[in-house]
Amino acid sequence: SGTINFVGAQGAQAVAIGHSSGQNNQGTKAVAIGESAGKDNQEFRAVAIGYSAGEEDQGGVAVAIGGQAGMETQGDDAVALGYLSGWRTQGQKATGLGYRAGQINQGADAIAIGAWAGHTNQAANSIIINATGTMLDNIVADAFIVKPIRSAVGTTMLMYDASSGEVTHTASPVITGDITGSVFG
Repeated sequence: SGTINFVGAQGAQAVAIGHSSGQNNQGTKAVAIGESAGKDNQEFRAVAIGYSAGEEDQGGVAVAIGGQAGMETQGDDAVALGYLSGWRTQGQKATGLGYRAGQINQGADAIAIGAWAGHTNQAANSIIINATGTMLDNIVADAFIVKPIRSAVGTTMLMYDASSGEVTHTASPVITGDITGSVFG
């Protein structure tokens, strides 16, 4: 059983359910459900659901769902779904999906998917997809990191179009330009 709080400058049409939820400076139309959810400085239209979700300085229109998700300094428009995802200093428009995804210092516009993906200091504008069961980090901006990828004899070659961002494959690659190094067959 929870309590409904109307303490410390709750914004118009805001909802706070749970001990200390939405306690200080909850923004207009913000939602905080769970003990200490959205407790201090939850901005407008932010959503925090779970124990200590979005607890301190949750940005506008940010979403934190799960125990301690987006708990401390979650950026505007950021999304943290899963226990401890986006936990401390999640960047603006960053996304952390999974157990401890983007947990500490996730950069702006970064995406972390999977348990422990981008756990510490994930660079801005990078994507990490992790299914290894262990931490997978990246500190290089504009990077795409995926683990695991199965090793197999292939019938096609993977390609990337730098202007459109599309990933494709072909059975008959055409290579133009110079190739250096050793080639073994």
